[in-house]
Amino acid sequence: MLSNYAKTENVKKLKEGVIREFLIDMSLERSWAPQTYRLYLQNFSTFFKWCVKIRAVETNPCEKIEKPKIPKRLPRCLSKKQVLAILISVTCYQWRYSFQKARNESIITMFVYTGLRLQELINLRRNDVDVDSNEIFISKGKGGKDRVVPIHPRLAIILKGYEQEIEKRNKFSVWYFTGLHSDKRLNPKNIREICRKVGLTASVKFTPHMLRHTFARLSIDADLNLYKLKEIMGHSDVSTTQIYLSVSREGIKKSFNNLELI
Repeated sequence: MLSNYAKTENVKKLKEGVIREFLIDMSLERSWAPQTYRLYLQNFSTFFKWCVKIRAVETNPCEKIEKPKIPKRLPRCLSKKQVLAILISVTCYQWRYSFQKARNESIITMFVYTGLRLQELINLRRNDVDVDSNEIFISKGKGGKDRVVPIHPRLAIILKGYEQEIEKRNKFSVWYFTGLHSDKRLNPKNIREICRKVGLTASVKFTPHMLRHTFARLSIDADLNLYKLKEIMGHSDVSTTQIYLSVSREGIKKSFNNLELI
């Protein structure tokens, strides 16, 4: 394709300028997305690295060609109405056992009120959750970092009920969320199945990660400080947290309503 564009099969004549023009022309002609542009550039670069290796050319002409930035996709969030439907559904669902009901309600509510990652929730140990101190200790979250997440008063009520059910079982487990008839912790498949059942009842299709995104957006809507949210979410850089400003409709409305345009 490149050789046809340049009208030559001599790799030595495929200079940086020719490759750059080809990428730009094809982008305009075929409406390439940035990912497509980068893919072609990467393929050319790999080919010319091989050419350098076999000494067909002296240098790689692609080295100085800039890659276009890939636009960040906004995280998918649920509306407050959808979240309320989920919380109502997990409470009203006809779970078979009282322990199962308390556990599943705690899992969904914890996602909504803490923004924990799926694996972080699964890895929680009994001594990581301190309802009396209103703290959840996250050991070695993403990037191997420890952090402390506050427990919202509404979540605390749910967790207290769950811990009462744990005590009734007379089964000791180091894990906070366990199976119905075992001391083993739940796995991602178990959690996703709970979300699926609740989602069907609520008529809202969601995943644990969507609840994490939704927690962040609702926190921004409620004017939680961006740097405090960064610490709760366990982001390594505040720029990651800032993306939720783009999906915070209420935050935009509040800011706009306070503007004195005239």
